[in-house]
Amino acid sequence: MNSKEKTFIGILAGATVICAGGLFVFAGKGTSRVDAATEQFTTLTEEINKMQNLSLYPTSENLKNKEKELAAYQANANQLAEKLQAMRPPQMNNTDPQTFTNTLVKTAEETMKAYAAAGLSVDADTGSLPRGFYLGFESYTSTPAQQGATGILSYELSAISEVHSILAAAKPVKLLNFMRESLPEEKNQPYTPTAGVPYRALPFEISFAGPESSMRNFINGLQSSKSHFYVVRSMRVMNEKPTGPKASDVEFEVKAPKAFGGAEGGGVGGAFDGFDNLIAPDAAPVPEGAPAVAEPPQPKEEPKGDSSQILKQVLGAENIEVFLRVDILLFDAPAAPKP
Repeated sequence: MNSKEKTFIGILAGATVICAGGLFVFAGKGTSRVDAATEQFTTLTEEINKMQNLSLYPTSENLKNKEKELAAYQANANQLAEKLQAMRPPQMNNTDPQTFTNTLVKTAEETMKAYAAAGLSVDADTGSLPRGFYLGFESYTSTPAQQGATGILSYELSAISEVHSILAAAKPVKLLNFMRESLPEEKNQPYTPTAGVPYRALPFEISFAGPESSMRNFINGLQSSKSHFYVVRSMRVMNEKPTGPKASDVEFEVKAPKAFGGAEGGGVGGAFDGFDNLIAPDAAPVPEGAPAVAEPPQPKEEPKGDSSQILKQVLGAENIEVFLRVDILLFDAPAAPKP
């Protein structure tokens, strides 16, 4: 074999090795693509199976059922909107400031009478109502309101008046505090509604003390209102006394032990009742002017411990103090129908 033949054989062998390596690489890439396609197919098949098992798989029957449910939901939403819109006053026209002040004074007097009828004292040193209480509008007893704010203030005043009438009917023992947040109109500023919120919130805070029933009746009264919509945003309830009674605080009443014969508080009693009357029945009377015989000193009566307050704390009859933050919701006027 000459040199030319050897060179040709070397070149042929090298080309064969290169072609074999290329075929191996190509086959490997093909296998990877097949594996990736198989995995993707399996994933999509599982997702389709899950969708077919859902109740809202896009079939014509499910579409009809969905449209039926949406129509019922829309009807209920419209019915609720009509009920809520009924709580919005038809008009909230502004009046002159003096008219609002007169209404405020009259409303405050009626509220005071309602609290007085419920047993709460007014403007006393130990009173059950705060001094100078004017339903959260105390500043307008000396300063007139902005004329552009009298409309919304009149609506808020009517709602707050109802709140206090409900509380008075709930029989609290004391009104601890009442505070309402000022409105932008009171500062001669425009009100900017929140996007996507179909109502305006008029918040206030109220705290009172009373039995547990007063809290239940007050909250039920708020939720049962036919003219205003109230939402309790937060509430805190605590006992009137922060700590419970101690064992050393209890002083129960103790009866005197029975003496011989069954009589209480000493004495012979029993079968010997009236024995003293049989002693010296014919004894001579005491001469007139004779010094009186001093009676033996009687033992001092010990004060009896009052255990009723302790029992009230133990049995749950103690008063509670309630704090609530409430929003009066003024719903937006209905949108004008499209032409």
